Amino acid sequence: MTDTLRHNLAKLYVVAMVASGCGLLASLVTDPGNYTSGYSLLALLALALAVVLGEVVPVKIGPGQGEVAPSTTFAFALLMTGGVAIAIVAQIIASLIADVVDRKPPSRTAFNAAQYTMSLWLSSLVLGITTHPMFPARFDALDIAVLGLAGAVFFLFNAVAVTTAVALHTGTPLRRVFSSDLTFHAGTETILLGLAPLAVLAVDYSPALLPLLVLPLFAINRAGRHAVVNERLALHDTLTNLPNRVLFLDRASLALSAATRHSAAVTLMMIDLDRFKEINDALGHHVGDEVLCQVADRMIATLRDADTVARLGGDEFAVLLDGELDTPEAVAEKLCSAIAAPMEVRGIPLLVDASIGIASSPRDGETVEALMQRADVAMYNAKTSDAGYERYERERDDNSVARLTTAAALRGAIEARQVEIHFQPQFDTHSGALTGAEALVRWNLNGEPVPPDVFIPIAEQTGLIVALTDHVLATSVRALTEWRAAGLDVTVAVNLSARALIQDDLPGHVAALCREHRLPPGALTLEITETMVASDPRTTIPVIEQLAAAGVAIAIDDFGTGFSSLEYLKRLPVAELKVDRAFVIGMADDPRDRAIVGATVDLGHRLGLRVVAEGVETAAIHTHLAAMGCDAVQGFLLGAAVSASEFARLHIAAARTAQQLRSA
Repeated sequence: MTDTLRHNLAKLYVVAMVASGCGLLASLVTDPGNYTSGYSLLALLALALAVVLGEVVPVKIGPGQGEVAPSTTFAFALLMTGGVAIAIVAQIIASLIADVVDRKPPSRTAFNAAQYTMSLWLSSLVLGITTHPMFPARFDALDIAVLGLAGAVFFLFNAVAVTTAVALHTGTPLRRVFSSDLTFHAGTETILLGLAPLAVLAVDYSPALLPLLVLPLFAINRAGRHAVVNERLALHDTLTNLPNRVLFLDRASLALSAATRHSAAVTLMMIDLDRFKEINDALGHHVGDEVLCQVADRMIATLRDADTVARLGGDEFAVLLDGELDTPEAVAEKLCSAIAAPMEVRGIPLLVDASIGIASSPRDGETVEALMQRADVAMYNAKTSDAGYERYERERDDNSVARLTTAAALRGAIEARQVEIHFQPQFDTHSGALTGAEALVRWNLNGEPVPPDVFIPIAEQTGLIVALTDHVLATSVRALTEWRAAGLDVTVAVNLSARALIQDDLPGHVAALCREHRLPPGALTLEITETMVASDPRTTIPVIEQLAAAGVAIAIDDFGTGFSSLEYLKRLPVAELKVDRAFVIGMADDPRDRAIVGATVDLGHRLGLRVVAEGVETAAIHTHLAAMGCDAVQGFLLGAAVSASEFARLHIAAARTAQQLRSA
């Protein structure tokens, strides 16, 4: 449905309601049979005055949380005592006065009058089920049942009439508008309508008793506040006041069901703030909270009333685009621009960027869960996009069934310690003496080896890399302890992942492992890459400094292949450079690779660093490295990676023989 058609339907609906109400009102007030009553004129005037006062002075529930009009109680009591015409006239007068005081537009005032006319008339039809007038002394079980039914009709007609108008004007689905604060309104209306018989009893005995009904209204006030607070706590984020995950999933499910029935599309976006952790770390969570609130306000201002923006947790938001709209990419671009506009928090100028992933039904999935998962994949792809947003593309989704199955199997293998750690030896380039080893992960799935370049990225993306790193560290420390006890004085290098490096407790964990096995921390070398440091220097540099302060050697792995920065090389407490095998392998045939390796060796030595070359597979390459003065080498020419026990068998005997020869 286009916006123009929807607005025309809204106008037609209001006109039809007003016309129906006016016609019904004219027929009711001109029929003398609608004015018969067994109550005094004073009693009817007292109830009519209470209707006006209750409408003009409603009970406020809270800021932005609506109000309760006690006029409902007295209008319904007037319906029972004075008849439908008197009740409708009193309610219309009250509604007109209240709308004028609140400066509501004439169309809204006319609609409210028509709505009350029709709802009270329908309630009077239900009250006509009883076969005798409802004088107080004759209330019986049937009367109470009929009153309850009439009250339900009154409430439901008003609710449907108002929510239909709101839905047509805003484009919000009818069910969503009707369900908004439904518990609160149903509860308060039930209490108000339940007080109507008490008002009848009070006015029949003495109109002076009507003010005592103020006390139950205080109870309504408290009940309303509690209902609203409980509902908001359950369905809204307390910081930004946006819908939370529960409410978002419900709205997305409703929108998807409606879209399926009408062969329409629903678009869902996942939004993550870039580098938000840096704001929290540098300026504190109180500033981060204000940033989240400003971002929420900007997104609300950018989107339509019919759309939903929710905070799922942390700095993660979700958007549901409902109905017809610009292209999703155009909306995402507007959101990116709105979020990226300069903001100021407590006098501090800040810039915040966002990454947005887009998924639409039925193109990208037919369930809410599928759309959220695929929008999440697109969001992570967007982090490397200049635009800041990406639409889901199946060919860029690594989360295939096979990949998910592999991830589940890897989790089980890590927990069961079925992932093996092999050690590739490192040798002094000039003397040929064994100096150390690099710990490498090996994993067999169903008897077949899984390449590290397949399961390591899965471990990174799923967070399993932290547990895997712990396993590698523990295994390496145990192996080192056993080797050194047998006389093999070597070091072991362990590769760290980006996720492992940002763990605040990593230095303490490494120190505790070394203490447990009585191993000097210098026996461990932890390998990092330049890209790891460059991606989050605020977090990684302090961790690296703590590790070095504890005596652990730090090596820059794959030097020259990532985000190279001599500034980091100067600042970091690095003890070793590792030349990437891509340069080493090409040395024999490509003079440019030889130049790169030679420059790296020279740079390392000038900075006082040990230089290790990996990927040494031919004698010619070994000769070139020795001539350049490279300190240590590793590769298939010198030895493949083997288990800890095999490593001991191969090298402990050789070390003892070399020791005996030196002693002789």
